[in-house]
Amino acid sequence: MIYGIFRQHLAHRPVASRGKNSQDKGLSTVSRAMSLPLLRNLLFALLLAVIALWCAGSWGQMPLLTEIAIWLGDALVMGGAYLLPTVTAALVKSPRLKLVGLINVLGGWLIVPWIAAMALALKRDDLA
Repeated sequence: MIYGIFRQHLAHRPVASRGKNSQDKGLSTVSRAMSLPLLRNLLFALLLAVIALWCAGSWGQMPLLTEIAIWLGDALVMGGAYLLPTVTAALVKSPRLKLVGLINVLGGWLIVPWIAAMALALKRDDLA
């Protein structure tokens, strides 16, 4: 079942091509259109594994499995909330993606840098 989810992503590999950003310097750009759906499917599979682990621990009277599932579920939720500015910048194709990612990774565990990273991710350049 899981192989069927990822088979379409494995069949279509990104192809290097010369794009506008290479400016004829011999640089190639690689299409990253397949990376977001693959990441989404991997996270979905991990979420299903956590739910299955929690169910097995709860119904099988194995508190250790339940505790592991709770820790993994918390890590998924908190990791997603922590990286939300970086994911947002990637989805809106922000030109400041590297800066947002740097601020998010280095100071995102504090509320002020997290808000600053989210503001940079959502800032529009066409409104001056």
